[in-house]
Amino acid sequence: MPEGAERNLSGPEMAAAVLLMLGAPTAGRVLKHFDPPDLKIVARAAAGLGAVAPATLDRLAEEFAADFSAGANLLGDVSQARNLLSEALPPGEVDDLLGAPVSDEFDVWRALATAPESSIVAFLVAEKPATATFVLSRLDPPLAAKIVGALPRERRNATLCGLVAPREITPLAARLVERAIRDLLEAAKAPTVAADGRQRIAGIINNLDPDEAADAMRAIGEARPKDAAAIKSMLFSFNDLPALSERARALLFDRASIDVVITALRGTDHEFRNAVLSSMPSRGRRLVEGELASGAAAPPREVAKARKTIADIVLGMAARNEIELGGTTDGAA
Repeated sequence: MPEGAERNLSGPEMAAAVLLMLGAPTAGRVLKHFDPPDLKIVARAAAGLGAVAPATLDRLAEEFAADFSAGANLLGDVSQARNLLSEALPPGEVDDLLGAPVSDEFDVWRALATAPESSIVAFLVAEKPATATFVLSRLDPPLAAKIVGALPRERRNATLCGLVAPREITPLAARLVERAIRDLLEAAKAPTVAADGRQRIAGIINNLDPDEAADAMRAIGEARPKDAAAIKSMLFSFNDLPALSERARALLFDRASIDVVITALRGTDHEFRNAVLSSMPSRGRRLVEGELASGAAAPPREVAKARKTIADIVLGMAARNEIELGGTTDGAA
């Protein structure tokens, strides 16, 4: 290639060229933040870079400036301030200004491991699956297993799939997650914990009529979307029975009397009954289906009471972590 002609540089070559333009003092400070493998790649690229035409350098500088102006948000925190001041002040003076350095990452994750499991679950439900995957990847396996087991079915499955091959997370994103966790831990210290408030609201909504419950959830969703997502995972109504796992329905039928099941199922359609009764032992199912086939009616108040009893049994089992409520709707019994 003729000397002075423009070149198309590879990624490592562009990084090497920018660092060489910055000069040794500034480049040295930047290189301190490189991982050893990346440092070797850039060093090799710089050693074999050769002559780079001014036109190529001008284009590279323009691209760098454009990328910087369109890049991620700037994050200012104690760590960034310490790095900035350390270039101009002795360590003692930096400590006087900002306090003694602490290991934020260690403190955050150690504190999270001691937080109430319900708070962690509510936090992960309200966040994106990628965030939940990152948080769980930093917890000890026994604790992570408990948290995963308490997540709604869809979120649990998405999180487990993400843990198989977790995506890399940028340092900025990691710091933002840690900041959100610090906020969660601070909220957990307050007299009224957010998770407890959500549980109280869920308890109220679970006792509303379906139309009233749906209206309440719409209002909460518009005002507090993250809280609404967490509350929704705690809701259950009689109409959600088909969404329960077969195991959960089998446990339900072990605890609900046949008379209550028969009364609750009066007025339901054939498809709903088949889905619900598929988990009942054949003898009990024949008895229930025989009673329903008789066409006998039950007072609406008795039907509503039986359905409320069914919902209460399910919610009690969920509160004891015996089953999960994944896949429920917005309504309540």
